[in-house]
Amino acid sequence: MTLPHDPLVTDALLPLLDASPDPTFTLNTQGRFTYANPATGTLLHRSPLELIGCSLEQDFPHAFSVHWLKESRRARAEGRSVEYEAYSPAYEGWVRVHVTPSAAGLAVRLQSITQQQRATALQSVTTSLAETHSAGDVVKVLVQQAVAASGAYMAALVAPTPDGEHLRLVDELGYPPELRARFEHFPLTLGIPPCDAATQRSAIFVSGEDFDRQYPATIGVRADQTRSLASLPLIVAGELWGVLALSFQEARRFGDSERLFLQTLVQQCTQVLERLNADARLHEQTEILRALNRVNQTISAELDLNQLVQAVTDAGVELTGAQFGAFFYNTVGEQQEVLTLYTLSGAAREAFAGYPLPRMTQVFGPTFAGEGVIRVADITRDPRYGHNAPHYGMPAGHLPVRSYLAVPVVSRTGEVPGALFFGHAEPGVFTAQAEQLAVGLAAQTAIALDNARLFRQVQDSHAQLERRVEARTRELEEQRVALDAFAAFTERSVATSDPQTLAGQAVEVLRATLGEVSVGYYELEGTLWKGRVLSDNVPPAVVAAAKQGFPADLPSFARAVSERHVLFVDGWNAERERADSTDVYGAAAFWPYFVHGEPFGLFTMASPHARAWSPRARAVFQSVARSLSLAFERAEQTTRLAEQNAELAIRTQALEAFAQLTRDLTLDADRYTLVRKAQEIVLSLLPEGYAVYWEREGNQWRQKSQVGDLQSDELQRQVDAGLPYFETRTVRLPFESGEPLYQDEYDKHHDNLESTVGHISTTASLPIKVGGTVLGVIVLGLFDQRGWTATDRALLDTVMRSLSLTLEGATSARALQERTAQLERSNAELEKFAFVASHDLQEPLRTIASFSELINRRYQDVLDEPGRKYLSLVTRSAERMKGLIDELLVFSRLNTIKEPLVPVPAEEPLREALARLHGLIELSGASITYGELPVVLGAPSELTQLFQNLIGNAMKFRKPDVKPEITVMAQLEGQQWHFEVRDNGLGFEPKYAERIFQIFQRLHLREQYEGTGMGLAIVRKVLEHHGGRVWAESEPGVGSQFHFTIPAVEGDA
Repeated sequence: MTLPHDPLVTDALLPLLDASPDPTFTLNTQGRFTYANPATGTLLHRSPLELIGCSLEQDFPHAFSVHWLKESRRARAEGRSVEYEAYSPAYEGWVRVHVTPSAAGLAVRLQSITQQQRATALQSVTTSLAETHSAGDVVKVLVQQAVAASGAYMAALVAPTPDGEHLRLVDELGYPPELRARFEHFPLTLGIPPCDAATQRSAIFVSGEDFDRQYPATIGVRADQTRSLASLPLIVAGELWGVLALSFQEARRFGDSERLFLQTLVQQCTQVLERLNADARLHEQTEILRALNRVNQTISAELDLNQLVQAVTDAGVELTGAQFGAFFYNTVGEQQEVLTLYTLSGAAREAFAGYPLPRMTQVFGPTFAGEGVIRVADITRDPRYGHNAPHYGMPAGHLPVRSYLAVPVVSRTGEVPGALFFGHAEPGVFTAQAEQLAVGLAAQTAIALDNARLFRQVQDSHAQLERRVEARTRELEEQRVALDAFAAFTERSVATSDPQTLAGQAVEVLRATLGEVSVGYYELEGTLWKGRVLSDNVPPAVVAAAKQGFPADLPSFARAVSERHVLFVDGWNAERERADSTDVYGAAAFWPYFVHGEPFGLFTMASPHARAWSPRARAVFQSVARSLSLAFERAEQTTRLAEQNAELAIRTQALEAFAQLTRDLTLDADRYTLVRKAQEIVLSLLPEGYAVYWEREGNQWRQKSQVGDLQSDELQRQVDAGLPYFETRTVRLPFESGEPLYQDEYDKHHDNLESTVGHISTTASLPIKVGGTVLGVIVLGLFDQRGWTATDRALLDTVMRSLSLTLEGATSARALQERTAQLERSNAELEKFAFVASHDLQEPLRTIASFSELINRRYQDVLDEPGRKYLSLVTRSAERMKGLIDELLVFSRLNTIKEPLVPVPAEEPLREALARLHGLIELSGASITYGELPVVLGAPSELTQLFQNLIGNAMKFRKPDVKPEITVMAQLEGQQWHFEVRDNGLGFEPKYAERIFQIFQRLHLREQYEGTGMGLAIVRKVLEHHGGRVWAESEPGVGSQFHFTIPAVEGDA
């Protein structure tokens, strides 16, 4: 709309301008609207008429960009048209502005170029990113391109610090110095949009009054001209990488399209960062592997301790990213003093020269104790830090340490020869990967240190040997004698397992090696240590005391046993030790021996001359005592092995005998025969004696089986007559308890048989159980004295259990035989009954059928309607009865006549069955399909009956007005063919899936569906004959699937 006097718009142009989609308007020299087309009104939310006379700059200050004032004044000043591109707050996008001056004012046209601008910007970003090679390059592209593409007047990218509690300035564009300093490093809790974007990991857009209301903390912190802010997080590999902050001078609405554009811009850079991050990780892993390989080669080959620990420290700094590192190595000097050597990397040794070495503080102590790795993001904030005087933390001037990583170096022996310490001035530098690398390096270092230490020890040993060559020459002869004695001891110890003999040989070795020492071997008897073997130089008073026994609670005796280790006592004090007879000695040594955790022996040595044991004497005593300990263990193992072998041999004999007994077991064997054979087996493995098997009858014990002569006629008479139940304890006790009773020395008063059992020395009573119940007791009597050993007991236990199992097996076998015979008789009688009954019923049925047919022909016209109905019922009943009898005959023949199973193409009996069912198929209109069927192992006539019954059932139980559709298929499963007969009939409830295969079982009334209820029972019987099985699945109203399996012909499976 234009005013009548507006010279800039002619009547000819007016329709074109009003119809233009681009906002077009004119301003007079005072900047007021003289014309505005409808598009301008829509843009400024006014009608064109309402805009006339309004001032663009005063009434709509937020509708134009900051470029308008400059460019519009330039057009007036230069008197020529001006065109520029800028972000339009009103448009919420980029526009191209055409300003044409005239004497009357300005003509202005706006064109939206947002889509082109953003597409160009994204293309430019893509092109620039393609040329980047580092994260810094990506940041530069992002900051510069984001400003250019979004119309922001400045931008910054901030990133989280390692401690995760601050943000730091990475790059910026347009920030004045005071703003750069303000945001160089600031906490995440500052309460500004970039902090929320970082913590929430989502973009934050704020503008205008909402900016001040939502983030009051930014007032006075942000730049004065910032009216809008977009904060967009960069997420790389699932972690916050940084936040892009874009500042705008105008209050932007941040519509959906602009938000999507900015997020797309950031996402492009994020993808490049992820690629660079992956490349960096790969490069880092490659460098780590190279470094580890280099370090491994270095420390594996290096034997010089100083160079080794320096190489380790340097490698640790490189691998962990530490600023500096130190390795502290504990060693022992010649004078037994503890020295701590250390090396440094990343700092000069002078940096630590003025400080004391690490002590066992709360920070260092756990590492030197080998308690594990300590990794702390900021050690100065750790609760273990700063508790020790005089510095209470790091001394003044100490290298700055915030990030802290300490790893103990643990040798194969469990010792901690040193530790690796790494530090960095920045917090949060050491990652879990750095810790793993340091731990791996420490493990390699431990091995290398062990090697270096062994090498140094060898060098020291060589040097010491060279210094002491003359002294060692004198000692060689003494050691030769000792070695000869050791060799003799070893040779003799192999031939004996007697502890005292072994101890005597050890005494000789010590005397030959150390000279004038007294040596003894003691064994614990009750509460006394009694001397069993003493060297010939022990004074008589000591010999007497040793033979009588030293109390076990004497201080040194008791201490050696309680500590379970060698004990050397220098400065022996007989009065303090409460052993007055030993006052001739100045030093003593003890080595205790144990069996199954209990003390049994004590090896001792005493010196009448020395008040303290030399290292040589201590070493020789320990060596001999340890060798004696090994000899004891070997002797015990030899004895135990011999006992076990004997026990195993006897058990094997017994088991072989019972295995033979089991193989010879027949169903006719009674239990007394089995018991007697068991008695014979036992007596064949024991010395001369007898075995009597007793069973209880009322209040009497009755002998049921005896093997061996009792060697007493009177005793034989008593045994044959029976013994009283209660008084005969040798039999009653194991019978009642169910546990064996062993008497190494038979109590002749035990059974009130004193006058006749004087010649019996040893007995064993073995209860015999069948099915958990004691059936009787076998009593073994031996005439010679014998203690029942563990081997004997194992033998008799084996006999007792084997006999019980054999008796149970015989009982079960007889029961099974009787049950099987009973079932066979029952089946034969049933089959005979069914066969005879079926044949006998055929004759009267034929008579009924013949006469019914005769009556029907001759008297059909005479009979009234009820008469004809009754005659029809008789005829149908006879037909049903005949069908039932035929089915019974088929069922009976399946039980009595077993056709041989031969290879049969399954299609042949199927076709025969379909031929028999031809009439029913025509009547029902059934469709029967089948594919290629296999050759199976079966009886052709029975398979025909099977298919006839299954397909006949499918047609019989069809749904009204629905033609039956029946499918037969087969597939090989292992050694059998799995057939399926599927139909679309009535179906049935799954709960009847088993019932339908039972004889005479029906799911429908006879009035509904004819049948005998035997068809599926015959199917099951056929498959039992074939070694297969049958089952059914069904859903009411949907149909049924009958499955059955038949063995495959050999070669098909």
